[in-house]
Amino acid sequence: MSQQIESTPRKGLGALSAWTAPVHRDGLALVLSSGLSSAIGLLYWVLVARLFTPEVAGVNSAALATLNMLGAIAHLNMQNALLRFVPVAGTGTKRLVAGAYAAAITAAALTGIVFALGAPVWAPEMVAVAGLGALVVFFAIGTPLMSIFDVQDNLLTGLGRAMVVPVENLVFALLKIGLLVLAASVAIPGGIALSWVIATAVAVLAISSWVFVKLVPRHAAKPTAVEPITIKGIARFAGADYTGSIFWQCAIYGIPLLALSRIGAGYAATYQIVWTMAMALYLVVTGMTQSMVAHAANDPAGAREARRATSRRALMLTVPAVAILTLGAHPILSIFGGYYAETGTWALVLCALSALPNIITASALAMARVQRRMAVLIVVPATISVIVIAGSWILMPAWGLVGVGASWLVGQSVVAAVLTVTERRHEREPLPAV
Repeated sequence: MSQQIESTPRKGLGALSAWTAPVHRDGLALVLSSGLSSAIGLLYWVLVARLFTPEVAGVNSAALATLNMLGAIAHLNMQNALLRFVPVAGTGTKRLVAGAYAAAITAAALTGIVFALGAPVWAPEMVAVAGLGALVVFFAIGTPLMSIFDVQDNLLTGLGRAMVVPVENLVFALLKIGLLVLAASVAIPGGIALSWVIATAVAVLAISSWVFVKLVPRHAAKPTAVEPITIKGIARFAGADYTGSIFWQCAIYGIPLLALSRIGAGYAATYQIVWTMAMALYLVVTGMTQSMVAHAANDPAGAREARRATSRRALMLTVPAVAILTLGAHPILSIFGGYYAETGTWALVLCALSALPNIITASALAMARVQRRMAVLIVVPATISVIVIAGSWILMPAWGLVGVGASWLVGQSVVAAVLTVTERRHEREPLPAV
């Protein structure tokens, strides 16, 4: 394992050999997947901006952001649990994956229904547009689909099939655009949200069938190092990571809903576009660290060196992209229309800059997952999220979306600084017992 996650290439091989090591190769595949999804996702939102009014786009984008947030929260962190434990599950792989799917689907369906039934209280704008009955059906079906869609990329990575993830997400993104154009041409109510959910359903059914029929049996038959896996061990890991992920998902997906209620649908539509671009930068280190967790699962003691190697490569990929978005924020947003450039330019600059300290915070979380450092999994995302949500709530009325961008940059920078200062102390701490 240490040979797979070495931080520097062996003598005489050069830089390319380090990038082609399995851990970095799979990481690049996940980064490519994120890049393709983000690029085509931007085209999707360009079409939304051109085919629908800002008000319609704003309500639909808030509904989709809420659906994504509920799906991410409701899967009970099976996403990271599968990434961490599938590589070492051995013959217990099928039982582990099936149990994770069942838990995620059940929790997500209940979560979606509860949210929709309470929408007249906390999302009356959605009820006014869609009606309560339609909203209940949308969230009851859509939330489980989003949960499994979130889980399956990490599952594929844990099964050693990260190279398939870009293809899956490319097909999903193109299908989503095709359905959007169809919805606009026939004026289907809620067509933006429906195009997303139907494309998700196709991706989930196709990948899940392949996973259970082909991939899981093959993985279970491989002679791999097996780590003792118990329900208690998984629950302890998933519980800590899940607590942190709830905070994180609220910050990621809750801001559009916050903007909708705080400063209006038009700003919510702008933020959806801004965050789609900023999130593409965040997903660079996400892809690299997902691969790191899968490959380092058998070697917790080597996780610190793996983190350093992963962070360096994530930085190499992220810095040029940040420069492009910060310097070209206004003309890039002008592609969507003058309104979006006027209301979103500085928010995009600040959100893009926040992707740099995010490399430190995200890689710290990945190392904590490998080493099962539960406190880190809770405190880091919770602190960032509290700063982002509270700062956005306070600053939005006066600063608009600039307040959101500033909150992201401050939250990430503060936590990254603390992690950097405390790094040496953590190096001397023993690993927790399994």
